[in-house]
Amino acid sequence: MALSRKKRQFFIAIIDIILLLISVHMALVIRWRLFPSIHDYFVHIWVMLPVIIAWIICFYTLGFYSLEMPYAGYKTIWTIFLVAIICTFFGFSIYYLNYDSLIVPKTILLLFSSFAFALIGFWRWFLSVVLKKYFPVSNIIFIGINNTVADLLHNTSNFSYMTYHVPFIFDDTYEGDDYCGIPVCKEKASFINEIKKNNIQAIVFANDINISYILQDILFELLHSRVFFFNIADFYETYLRRIPIDSVNELWFLRSINLNVKNLYQYFKRIGDIIIALLILILALPFFPLIILMIKAESPGSAFFFQKRVGLFGNEFTIIKFRTMRIEKNTGGMVTNNDPRITKFGDFLRKTRIDEIPQCINIIRGDMSFIGPRPEQPVFVSHLEKNIPFYRQRLLVKPGLTGWDQVSGEYHSPSGEDTRKKMQRDLYYIKNMSLLLDISILFKTVVTVLKQEGR
Repeated sequence: MALSRKKRQFFIAIIDIILLLISVHMALVIRWRLFPSIHDYFVHIWVMLPVIIAWIICFYTLGFYSLEMPYAGYKTIWTIFLVAIICTFFGFSIYYLNYDSLIVPKTILLLFSSFAFALIGFWRWFLSVVLKKYFPVSNIIFIGINNTVADLLHNTSNFSYMTYHVPFIFDDTYEGDDYCGIPVCKEKASFINEIKKNNIQAIVFANDINISYILQDILFELLHSRVFFFNIADFYETYLRRIPIDSVNELWFLRSINLNVKNLYQYFKRIGDIIIALLILILALPFFPLIILMIKAESPGSAFFFQKRVGLFGNEFTIIKFRTMRIEKNTGGMVTNNDPRITKFGDFLRKTRIDEIPQCINIIRGDMSFIGPRPEQPVFVSHLEKNIPFYRQRLLVKPGLTGWDQVSGEYHSPSGEDTRKKMQRDLYYIKNMSLLLDISILFKTVVTVLKQEGR
């Protein structure tokens, strides 16, 4: 069943690592024209370890483990080639800066990058062929109809080899003949025949419905077959990596989110926040005078922007940013895409996220973390709490300078629908937050900055 996301991700990553290790061996064989001893091989593995890790981090950051199509023609080849170039330059910078290194594998590094490019490119193509042939699309059905089901049906096209097909939906209370273009089965008598006819592998319950005795007997019969059962919240989270706020309740929060078991993670995260914030401020401080002059030259007034935001447990704090909008036109409302209040230099600061750098002061003070839901103004929080279920639960963790939603590649307008999507991703982060997820978000943020996709 396609739901084994983590297992597939782990399997693909392990093969990538094995191929990178093989590439080291092949590079040594070609360079020395003989098979290296075990000792020499492991010495070079140790020396090349930072480069190997860089390859995996680049793949993870660029979405190679997001369970979309592992091979997409020239796009995949070009991406692997860019990773090879980046990691090669990274390797050269390490070996030339480290004068104490006993081994400076210049030729071996070039050979390694060439073999890694070829092997991983072939592996991704091979994986695509195998998955298409031996792991066909999973047939699933939904029992019940709601907005969460509609959202999943609309997003089916977003998945390449981790996808599913919905032959029909069962709901004996639905009045229409189809829902989102999918036929609706209403007769319990024909339900079991439709399941066998369509080779259903999974059944997803759209909500906590009271199943009739007749339907219970049918479903219990399926326990002896290879049919899996899921609730809509788990299924939705696995496929869209968001939490369906319309299909969870208070019990879900109490059962799914336990922040007490993450005390050690929070401790190391806080240490990392302080170290990274100090480093960024030290590196950026020499450029502050130039940034301040550029801001003031285009729009008179303070170069900094101060505003009240809502943080952990609803406590308010003052956020610090470089000003990107004209003071005389800044009404304090929500910022929209292509907002006319944004100055030309301010647009550059926002796209590169340089305007966020002063928030490192907030991070050092403990108001914020690097990773977390973006903090909102008190007036917006009060409004959103009344209109979006469980909105206040996003205040269970410190707000962040960047977050899971910010690296999703999707711009959110102030509309209610987009705010709900943002909330869904924030809850996903709160439920699944870990050092690995934080590192992933940080690297994806770097990619966003390099592409100037900031808002």
